[in-house]
Amino acid sequence: MKFGKILTAAAAVMAMTCCVHAADAVSVVVNDAAIDINAVIRDGRTLVPLRGVYEQLGYSVNWYAESKLATFEKGEKYMSVDANDGSVYIGAPYSSIAPQVKVDTDVPAQVINDRLYLPLRAASEGLGLTVDWDGETKTVYVKSGEVDEKVTEDIDIGDVKADNSFAYSMNELMPRDKNYMFSPLSIKMALALAANGADGETKAEIVKTAGLGDLEKYNAYARALINTYAEGEEEEKEYYEEYYGMQMPEKTQLSIANSVWLNTDRAKELGDVSFNDGYIKNMRQNFDADIEKVDQTNAVDKINSWCSKKTNGKIPSIIDSPEFLAALVNAVYFKAGWINCFDEYATHEDTFTDRDGKAQKMEFMSQTEDFMYYEDKDIRIVRMPYNGGTAAMYVVLSNDKRVDITPYMDKMSTCQVHIKMPKFKVEYSETINGMLQKLGINTAFSVDTADFTKMLQGGANRFYVDKILHKTFIEVDENGTEAAAVTAIMVEGAAMFDPEPVVIKDFIADKPFSYFIVDSNTDEILFMGEVAYAK
Repeated sequence: MKFGKILTAAAAVMAMTCCVHAADAVSVVVNDAAIDINAVIRDGRTLVPLRGVYEQLGYSVNWYAESKLATFEKGEKYMSVDANDGSVYIGAPYSSIAPQVKVDTDVPAQVINDRLYLPLRAASEGLGLTVDWDGETKTVYVKSGEVDEKVTEDIDIGDVKADNSFAYSMNELMPRDKNYMFSPLSIKMALALAANGADGETKAEIVKTAGLGDLEKYNAYARALINTYAEGEEEEKEYYEEYYGMQMPEKTQLSIANSVWLNTDRAKELGDVSFNDGYIKNMRQNFDADIEKVDQTNAVDKINSWCSKKTNGKIPSIIDSPEFLAALVNAVYFKAGWINCFDEYATHEDTFTDRDGKAQKMEFMSQTEDFMYYEDKDIRIVRMPYNGGTAAMYVVLSNDKRVDITPYMDKMSTCQVHIKMPKFKVEYSETINGMLQKLGINTAFSVDTADFTKMLQGGANRFYVDKILHKTFIEVDENGTEAAAVTAIMVEGAAMFDPEPVVIKDFIADKPFSYFIVDSNTDEILFMGEVAYAK
């Protein structure tokens, strides 16, 4: 018989049957549709009438009067509630597919005004549902797996080669009067966070300018990239030590982190603005993003603390004001040792001539080893690989001209190279609105033209990008490289041959040079920059 009114329950809970006061009223949204049922808050817990929710989710709901048992069934999903003592069980009795397990619901199921009420989260999540609570609007959001936003198929990042046109376009706009370093990867991924929340011309401009291509495919690529860099090393270490009989060199550390922040004080001022559910789910699924709420009192500390943690303290801060509605933040951290380290005893002071012709003393590292190398009348490139990974630094001498190294990478061959280059450290910070506007992102920065309705909802629906901050750090020495970047979008390979004399190529970087840290598995440029001055 269909589930009718439950008229009795344990005497201990009958005392709670009373009228629902307006102040205790709670809204319930199931699969993005508001349903008309009376959910309430009791003793700090949100209790929801079960029948209305589960029938909306497509469950068959039954009531067995003699045993005072309510059951909820949909395919292989099964839940039962004992109205005698309020116990909740997931799984059917005697089932080998879904054996019955008692759920700790903290508060038992209760009868209120002749309806069976239950705190939804523990029981529902056991059925594969997601339950979210918005304390400000007193709304319970329930979703089933069947209506989750589509997750793009997994891909092998080794099958995808990065489009670096955006990186080189940005490089052309970098300053000529100081050393700089930026992360094309960090900026591109932060722009992807924004593109997924944009629509219309705003989305089209961001996607085109950043070279994201098909956004859904880029989302899958981003997810694969983040997961690949986050994979553990234990099995690889064990194999290496067993096979080679020696300890594996420290592997390249490369991590990508994303976060999305809402300033609740500002959101209230603008008329109860919030993130769209679909956007938040996309950020979690494809970008492994932390979803956070802050207010005017803690926004700066919390976001800066997150940046510092994700960059191993190399970028301790990115913002200095809480005056924003939302922040989309990406952090990239890299640390790796050279396969061929420089001998510290070979490091000596020498002269570096900067772009202005001024000669200054710097500490120069030096070594002669086999490296991938290319030269012609216009350019010389040496590739310096890092330990335990696919990344390498390309150091380029090109008569102080900025070049795209892509056409030269396949022309490189192995030979002995005498490298002499300075140790260096660069910290760079820039608001990159102007650069991005020159490259084609314009509507996003205007309150009159920006369309971020896929990201935010509520208020007057007039959301725009106030500023995009980019901060980087790199330090290169005899042992390797450590680099980090944060981008914050504020919304408001032999044949036998007769040996020939060994020719040693000199690569002396005693004048302005550029460098590129590239993941050869994807051709993704992680960092790129230029040293044109001694300091």
